[in-house]
Amino acid sequence: MTVKITSQELLEEWDWESGKPTGRSVTRSESYMQGIPHEGVHLWIVRDIRGSAEILFQHRAKNKALYPDCLDITVGGHVPFGLTQNKIQKEAMEEIGISPSDSQLIDLGYMRFEEKTEDYHHREFQHVYLMKNSLPLDQYRFNDGEVIGLFSVPADFVETLLAVDSSLRVQGFDGTSLIERTLSRGDFHPLLFSPVMKNYMNIVIQGSRELVSNGTVSLRMPGK
Repeated sequence: MTVKITSQELLEEWDWESGKPTGRSVTRSESYMQGIPHEGVHLWIVRDIRGSAEILFQHRAKNKALYPDCLDITVGGHVPFGLTQNKIQKEAMEEIGISPSDSQLIDLGYMRFEEKTEDYHHREFQHVYLMKNSLPLDQYRFNDGEVIGLFSVPADFVETLLAVDSSLRVQGFDGTSLIERTLSRGDFHPLLFSPVMKNYMNIVIQGSRELVSNGTVSLRMPGK
C-alpha cells in the first residue's frame, strides 16, 4: 500500500549530525519525502494501579495516514515551526484533553529515530516525557479526531510483548463508554516492538515502574 504524506504543516529542520535546530522551515510532506530531520514530542502517561504501573496507549483513528487503528504512545506529534514553549502541552490538549504543567512532567531527553520505507524517509529527534496521572479514563477528551480511545496496559504485559506475542484483557475508554478489550501485539503500532525501538521501550517500561514505586526516574534516553 502506497502512503502519501501531504500535510503542509510547517516544521523546523534540525541538523542530523549535531542534533540542533537550524531555524529553517520545511513542510511536513517535504520532511518525509526528503528525510529532513525535525523535532517530535512524546508523552507517556503512567497510572498507579494498586502499586503496579500501567501505561496509557492511545487508539489511533482509522483515517490516519500512517499506522491507522493501532495503539500508540499516549500523546505524540510534531512540533510546529516557531513553537518554543508548551510543545507537549499543545499535543496533549489536542489529543487527550489535558495540559500538564512542566512540574508534572519528567523529561527523559531525546531519542534519535529513523524509519525508511519505499514511500517515505522519516528522521526525527523525539523529545520524550513521562507523567504519573490518576485521572479516571473516562475523564479524558479526544479533541482533534486523531485519537479515538485510550487503553490502560500493565507495564509487565508491555515488557512481555517485547519478547513474545501474548494476550491480555485490559480496560479502556472509547470517548463515550468505559470498555474492556483483549489486546495482543498485533493491536499495537508495529514499530513499538521492533528492534529499533527496543532500548526506547525498555526505558519507558522501567521508568514507569520507578515512577510508581519511587516517584522519580533515574533513566534517560541516550541523547541526540
